[in-house]
Amino acid sequence: MTKKNQVVHFPQNSHETFVGEKVNLSNLVTQAKDLAVNELVLLLNRMLDSADDKLFDMADKSNQVTFFNAMRQVRIKRQGLINIFKQELEYAFKKQLGAVIEERTVDNVESMSLDGLSLVQEDDLEEDLAIDAMVNKGRADNSVALEHICTRLDTLCTNVSVTQSTNPLDPRFIAEAFRTSSHSLELDVQSRLVVFKLFERSVVDSLKDVYLEVNEEFAEKGVLPDLHKRRPRRQERERVQREKSESAESDKQSKDDLRDEVREEVFNTLRELIGNRKVAYPEGSEVVKTDQVVNALTTLQKDPGYSPKDLSTPDQVRHILSGFLPATQGQVNGGTIGNVNDDVIDIVTMLFDFILDDTNLHNDIKALLARLQIPMLKVGMVDRSFFSDRHHPARKLLNELSRAGIGWVPSNNGGPDPLLTKISQTVETITSEFRDDVTLFSQLLDDFEVFKSQDTKRTSILEKRMKEAEEGKARADSARQKVNSEIARMCHGRIIAEPVKNILKEAWTNVLFLEQLKPNNQEGFDKAIKVAEFLVWSVQPKTSEDAKAKLKKIVVSLIKNLRLGMNRISFNSYRSSQLLEELEECHRQILELPIPSPSETEDQVSSVAETIGVTATEETVKELSLPTSDEVAAKPQQAAKATPLDALEDLTDEADSVYETVNQLQGGSWLEMAAHEDGSTQRCKLAAHIVSSDKYIFVNRTGMKLAELTKARLAAGLKAGLIKILDDAALFDRALESVITNLRSLKEA
Repeated sequence: MTKKNQVVHFPQNSHETFVGEKVNLSNLVTQAKDLAVNELVLLLNRMLDSADDKLFDMADKSNQVTFFNAMRQVRIKRQGLINIFKQELEYAFKKQLGAVIEERTVDNVESMSLDGLSLVQEDDLEEDLAIDAMVNKGRADNSVALEHICTRLDTLCTNVSVTQSTNPLDPRFIAEAFRTSSHSLELDVQSRLVVFKLFERSVVDSLKDVYLEVNEEFAEKGVLPDLHKRRPRRQERERVQREKSESAESDKQSKDDLRDEVREEVFNTLRELIGNRKVAYPEGSEVVKTDQVVNALTTLQKDPGYSPKDLSTPDQVRHILSGFLPATQGQVNGGTIGNVNDDVIDIVTMLFDFILDDTNLHNDIKALLARLQIPMLKVGMVDRSFFSDRHHPARKLLNELSRAGIGWVPSNNGGPDPLLTKISQTVETITSEFRDDVTLFSQLLDDFEVFKSQDTKRTSILEKRMKEAEEGKARADSARQKVNSEIARMCHGRIIAEPVKNILKEAWTNVLFLEQLKPNNQEGFDKAIKVAEFLVWSVQPKTSEDAKAKLKKIVVSLIKNLRLGMNRISFNSYRSSQLLEELEECHRQILELPIPSPSETEDQVSSVAETIGVTATEETVKELSLPTSDEVAAKPQQAAKATPLDALEDLTDEADSVYETVNQLQGGSWLEMAAHEDGSTQRCKLAAHIVSSDKYIFVNRTGMKLAELTKARLAAGLKAGLIKILDDAALFDRALESVITNLRSLKEA
């Protein structure tokens, strides 16, 4: 928010004293500016007419002297208010469209004034709310017209990019111009808010007419005359995005359809590859039918005497199954149960062999999934689409169970683990209830997705809080760096008296820090910087009577602003008075020092000056600097245990191929990191990349923060093999791909 009186005012016309390159506005922009300013001034005049009447009525009804005073102020200072309003509007055009490029310097302190300099006071909040309300209303009512003005100004102004925040006709600049001009009226906050409301009704509510005239002026002069026929940029972006999304969805569907067509051949391809290594029996020679095989498998899946280890090869499965099928006389093969069913045994066993070897899942999760081998074998026998249809409910359920378990590790608290319990319950339901109706998998899939959604919601809340905390930490560090940079700049080579050093170190760096942290508060921060610059300047040796006179003139305002700033950070009032008294004593000493004669050397002047303070050194600046958030939070007794990653040197060569892997990491990616020297690991998910601080934040499955790494350290960990990216792609699909690849390799061998 923009605060009143937050910019240090310059003598005479402040807008004429900025240093910097000047770029003339084009004739078309100037004409539009003049048109808009004239229309806005007319609206302001009408508003002031109504303000006079409104304030008179309020004063008459309430019999409050404040409204009579407000009415008198409006009448007496009306023309001055209008002039300032017009001046502010014109200056907004020059500043925002490149006609004035500001250039801050340190050495102009003596030419500046502290008149009217005051940090934000309580009444400003009500002003801010009133201003924000009218700005939001003006923008909402005129979004299309403002979009067109932005586009046209952006076309005409080649030296700057014109956006909502730099459009001089945006309601923000118009409202702020009135706020600035209204400060010429000596009004209490109640009367000022009444005047603001009148401005909103008379001027802001009529902006549509001003914007219409400006756009028509541009169109008549040939500046994008057909713009009104186009969609607003936001709507156009949404349309393009929607079309892209629809196109992408269409492409995706086409690709999916193609994949499904290909996958219809998957089972036959697998059978062909397997058939090269097996004896083919005549079709119809089987002695048991599929439903008999399924019944036998149902009995097997419920038998607690067999474990997944007993089913690790196709021959083991056949041998055990033969015990449940007496008609096969101990020979389960293509001749007794049919070639297709016999091939399904081979395929499913190989699929689960891959699953049990998959390093992306914890052993406890794999042990549970392994119990699904017999049920999935039955699914493959009763429903061949299991192998070709990626949307098959049994296949999707297996994929969802594995995907949910990818980040799972045993809990250290010894209590029940909701995810492990849910996966276990799902597996138990399948093994105890599934016979040959695959709709059971659809029901369990729906149930598991509800559980997963609730679990994800809980962890998402934690992740969001953690991310916000990390982003806040990054903003705080950025603010500290900015404050430290400004302190170093203004103190470099200057005399720093002890009172100044103490004020900066104990109080004012924190004032600067808080001002920098506030959103959209560049003016507030600049204001606090100016106070600090005056503070440092005030204790420099004064080499002329004019400089001494300047010091005498600003002392009262300087002390007032310092005290106000300290109050805003709740600085100890006793210490505040003590510091300011010491500063005033320092000023007295400076004023008593003789003016050096032209013949005295700079060294002699410095020698005299050092009776008050010392020239700032790097050590002085370091002492005044704010600590980083890591230094603030550092507590040796709570230091985290060292990990193998801590011993690595950062990989700073961004040309290294591993950086491509880092750059492709997406939020939600799962990784496995070396946790201790004993070789143990931890699984974590990339929750956020805080670009401003170059930190990657990782959390565990419950959303708790586990690690934060810089890009260089993450790259080093990947290169050293201490970090591994886990593959959370569909488990069944990966297994199927692996089986086909292996069979083809064997065929070609």
